[in-house]
Amino acid sequence: MKTPRIIVITGALGGIGLASTEVFTRDHDIVVGIDIKDKNDNLVLETQNKYGKLFSYYPADCTQEDQVKSVIESIVSDYGKIDVLFNIIGGSGRRFGDGPIHTVSLEAYHQTLNLNLTSQFLLSKYVVIQMLKQNYGNIINTGSVLGMVGGNEMFSTVTYAASKAAIIGMSRSMAMAYAKNNIRVNVISPGLIESNMTQRAQNNDEIIAYIDEKQPIYYGRHRLGNPMSIALAARFLADSEADFVTGINLPVDGGWTAQ
Repeated sequence: MKTPRIIVITGALGGIGLASTEVFTRDHDIVVGIDIKDKNDNLVLETQNKYGKLFSYYPADCTQEDQVKSVIESIVSDYGKIDVLFNIIGGSGRRFGDGPIHTVSLEAYHQTLNLNLTSQFLLSKYVVIQMLKQNYGNIINTGSVLGMVGGNEMFSTVTYAASKAAIIGMSRSMAMAYAKNNIRVNVISPGLIESNMTQRAQNNDEIIAYIDEKQPIYYGRHRLGNPMSIALAARFLADSEADFVTGINLPVDGGWTAQ
């Protein structure tokens, strides 16, 4: 049996995070989940009970540098290495007031950037420090189709789009900076995926009709993308046999960006 890899997943308790835990534990890898919920949260306990020794959980606010530094140091102390970081952490900034640029306050702008970009920057920074010591590693960051193409008025969230475009650029820069250290860095850019973050869309008939056109591979099904599609894409990018793949942005979007 192969030596299990240590797969760190941020945003581990969301839809894509839980699907990714299922995928990586199938391969007998150890998933180390990071999210903001307390260790005694019911979802944390259920996930630990489901996967046993193949899942551990570390709570942290990934927008706070001291917490990120501490949690990565704890993981390295406990496991001795980090093979893969899958950065899913992030979310819509609508609750902060993100929207069309003329409506967005500076506070909402900073809060949305912190949630999406600063979090992935901090995790990448402290994981790279460890991977440089190992002289190998694999980082998968999460962008979005909205970091690549504009959305209509239903998806006009300027700071979210800016943060996701920045993640793509940041990841390409990282890929070139660390390729000679045997560290690969790639991005997955999902379309609209079934998750807690997309409840607004899932319950809006107008948005569902729009998504039928924007994600035509599911045309007529009146549904969003499957989180498992993102998880399986991450497994591909994490595989050692994909060792020639670095610096890419992989859309998993049902055809959205092909239009």
